[in-house]
Amino acid sequence: MYRLSLIISEVYNKFLPLAEKNGIQLNLDLIDSDVVTEELTGIKDDVEKAISEAIGRSAQGEIAIQVNRKEIIISDTGTTLSRPVCALLSGKYIDVSSRVGFGTKVRISLERAEKELGSGEE
Repeated sequence: MYRLSLIISEVYNKFLPLAEKNGIQLNLDLIDSDVVTEELTGIKDDVEKAISEAIGRSAQGEIAIQVNRKEIIISDTGTTLSRPVCALLSGKYIDVSSRVGFGTKVRISLERAEKELGSGEE
């Protein structure tokens, strides 16, 4: 089992210098720091991709990473995406939404780890 807070902290520390270089404030909020997962690579890749894209879209502003028991939420204040773009970026475990004046929010579901654990026990 992998502690999700350690995975997310590693990704946060990887992108913090790049965010600061671009004048972007990168915030981390670990609401549930004791969440564990069996799935390391997919979640880490999804989080890295979402943060990288948020930094790439934002000229300035703030990117927040929030972790709770059900999902990882990455939100930025720098951009607004159209509905078709949000639909293209969304997938089975990822939901992208965007609103003018509020920015873009990427929700990465932790459901996949639960389903994989459950399917092996049947």
